[in-house]
Amino acid sequence: MLATARSRIRRSVPLILAAVVVAVIILVNLLPGQETDDRPLSPGNPAPQGARAVAEVLAAEGVEVVRADSFDDAVEELGDGPATLFLNDARQYLSATQVADLVDAADRAVLAAPGPRQLTALEEDFEVLGPLPLDLGDPPPLAAECPDTDATAAGTLSATGTAYSGAVECFPTTVGDATGGLFVTSEDGAVAVLGAPSILSNGSVTDDGNAALALRALGSAPTLVWYEPTGADIVSSGEGIDPRTLLPPWVDPLLVWLLACTILAMVWRGRRLGPLAAEPLPVVVRAAETAEGRARLYQDSRSVAHAAANLRAATLSRMARRLRVDRSASPVDVLEAMSRHSGRTRTELQQRLLDHTPTTPRELVLWAQELLDLEKEIPS
Repeated sequence: MLATARSRIRRSVPLILAAVVVAVIILVNLLPGQETDDRPLSPGNPAPQGARAVAEVLAAEGVEVVRADSFDDAVEELGDGPATLFLNDARQYLSATQVADLVDAADRAVLAAPGPRQLTALEEDFEVLGPLPLDLGDPPPLAAECPDTDATAAGTLSATGTAYSGAVECFPTTVGDATGGLFVTSEDGAVAVLGAPSILSNGSVTDDGNAALALRALGSAPTLVWYEPTGADIVSSGEGIDPRTLLPPWVDPLLVWLLACTILAMVWRGRRLGPLAAEPLPVVVRAAETAEGRARLYQDSRSVAHAAANLRAATLSRMARRLRVDRSASPVDVLEAMSRHSGRTRTELQQRLLDHTPTTPRELVLWAQELLDLEKEIPS
């Protein structure tokens, strides 16, 4: 029993280690850490993917940058006076109705790469054309080529993102057979869709005309309401929100890691010795091969006691046939017959053959040799 338990524990070591690693990852993510703003395009994030530089420049120019913590706070802040809304809903938590309500409450709304579902309730006709083709190098700057004053002041835009179609299409680009722009506005400019929100990041805002477009688009009113929705802003609207957006950001790397571990486990445990060989039936297997196969199974499972029991039973069976002992005779009767035909007493034979059971592979080998020597002492 102890050897079997040890064998099972050894086989379970990889699974135990994997479970410990997963538990540590989950625990690290659940523990409260330092309150740092690391969200992309967040006005408080000083990292390259943050937008703190734009927020501070706007504040220095006299624009009050207000961060809204919820949908209700955003609507309330927009209703207090002339204000511009910057909606950065990268995970598309808000419904189309919520986006339309925010746009109606703002004097001007700039939407950062909204999804097609979020544009359906707007009075303006915007349409998502799709992401720009992947460019492994630096994307070439795009010229404004539109009458919008903010885009014209920027001149060129150096970024990639999603193309949209609308009333005024700036920085035109082609996606498939359709033509759209990375900065699209309504006829009066009250609603703007920014398909390349990365121009606001600290690492890209200084490229080409990115800063000019960002500051002019977001700084047209005394107040800028910067709103980044969270899962708490989701309402039951029946519009089919993607459930993957509700998962924390560390889930995707964890799933990739688990997939890699699964593939490695399949490669490790899925080894094959070679292609299957077709063989006519019935198959004749030599007795020596069968015995060797069973011996290897006992060795791999460390079943010393089970192997000893088989050796004991085989020895008693051979001795019973050799000494003409009845098949129904007990092991003690076989030992009596062995004692009469050898120089050993029945007590000695019982201690050696019945009472002693080896516990290690080395003891098993020595004991098997003793049984063989004992059989040689008894004449046929």
